[in-house]
Amino acid sequence: MNDQSTTKPVDENWVAHLRDLSTGVAPPTSADPHAMSRVAIRRTRTRRAVFATGGGMLTVAAVAGAAFALGGPTAPGVLLPGGSPASSAQTSMSAEEQRAREVELAAREALEQARNVPDGWHEHELEGLTYALPPEIVTSGPVQDEPGETSDMWHSSEDPDAPPFLRIAHVTPDYEFYDTKAAGLTQTPGPDATSFDLPGASVATVDDSAALSESAGFPEADPDRGLVKILVHREDGPDRYTITMNLPKADPAFVDEFLATLTLS
Repeated sequence: MNDQSTTKPVDENWVAHLRDLSTGVAPPTSADPHAMSRVAIRRTRTRRAVFATGGGMLTVAAVAGAAFALGGPTAPGVLLPGGSPASSAQTSMSAEEQRAREVELAAREALEQARNVPDGWHEHELEGLTYALPPEIVTSGPVQDEPGETSDMWHSSEDPDAPPFLRIAHVTPDYEFYDTKAAGLTQTPGPDATSFDLPGASVATVDDSAALSESAGFPEADPDRGLVKILVHREDGPDRYTITMNLPKADPAFVDEFLATLTLS
């Protein structure tokens, strides 16, 4: 009986290669539980921070997307992340002030368009009342007013001793005759006074009645002169304006042209 060996021959080169590799392998170091704990805590905090930041960004995106879909800004009073009540209120106030300025400018523009100053007339101003007069009517110079009163006097440059004479007076409650008659003048409209439009005035009337002429010392029968009184009460305070015109004769055209130049500021 023949014995045959089943062992394969050993490759000495392969065995030498395995020995070389085993010499370069180092056993693992022992695990440090404290270090592993610190690493785990840091990783947990990092995940939470990322989740919180991602959630905030998603909230901002959702609000902005809803506002865009509705075609306008977010609801008033709802602040986005990073906003502040102070900045929101300041923006709202600025918008309101801007609208108020636009309304004021539009009103002034409409008032200027409504004014009708005849060509060649000169504009003047007395304590917030602007008016215009033709060039042939000139100032009578400084006047001595009563307490609580400021006035301008005007007369004809052609004949200083003959009408027209005009007096534009600004009166306050300190004026002695603020609400009573004085030499035919009064700061309250008479029964025959008619109203005219004047923005900013609570009262705007004109009176050319015969009784007024008589009370001022001018006879009703005198056809060459007539007295016209214009009253203006400010809407924003107690100040009033009294305008008296001693005209050569009743001249409705001149009075109407004069009234069209009046403005309050």
